[in-house]
Amino acid sequence: MGGEDIIREFEARGNHVTVHAPAHCAGEASPAFSGEVPVVYLHVHDGDGSEVLRLCRELGCRDFVLAAIRPRCWNDDLTPWECPGLFADDAPFAGKANEQLRLLESEIIPRVEGDAPRKPEQRVLAGYSLAGLFATWACFNSASFGCIASASGSLWYPDFTDYAAASEFACKPACAYFSLGSKEARTPSRLLRNVAQGTHDVVELFEARGVPTAFEQNPGNHFKDPAPRMAKGIAWALGR
Repeated sequence: MGGEDIIREFEARGNHVTVHAPAHCAGEASPAFSGEVPVVYLHVHDGDGSEVLRLCRELGCRDFVLAAIRPRCWNDDLTPWECPGLFADDAPFAGKANEQLRLLESEIIPRVEGDAPRKPEQRVLAGYSLAGLFATWACFNSASFGCIASASGSLWYPDFTDYAAASEFACKPACAYFSLGSKEARTPSRLLRNVAQGTHDVVELFEARGVPTAFEQNPGNHFKDPAPRMAKGIAWALGR
């Protein structure tokens, strides 16, 4: 790695974005990168993505730019359509993924990459939990990303597997990574119990359509080691 990262932050319609660029990939007066390295777009529930970035480097990842995006409302902005809450007292999911994707394409990506002389060689859309669902759903709605990494993705979401089976890719992914905790389906929530079958169905679908696809089962429930799980997915995608 060539020196410390150059970090910049900006707001985009309520989303807080932190961009980590390796110093040797940035311009003299700006943390914009030169375009020869991949860019990973990672929706985060909290923090700025630095822990995932550190773990990726420990795994021996090549240099990349990380854009960590903290959305306005995790449950609303990353879900593809409305859905009741998981438990009786929970607010429903609002299903605003389409708005989030349009924001990503029209504002966030141009602001992250705007000073680069050319497009990055690879874009990865990554996420954990609902952000993993969002990354998977985006394959059918956007040609902006070459690879996805969905770690413990919320592929239990009602009607998602049927939606995926009935939809064409907006652009066939170059590769796709999925993972799940071994105990994630052991839950009192009727919806969450479907996560193992939903993940299996989506992995099979991607494989059947000729996408180089990886599935990894990790020990523990949904809340065990989210950053290491996410880092493993990103490292796999960048290593393709």
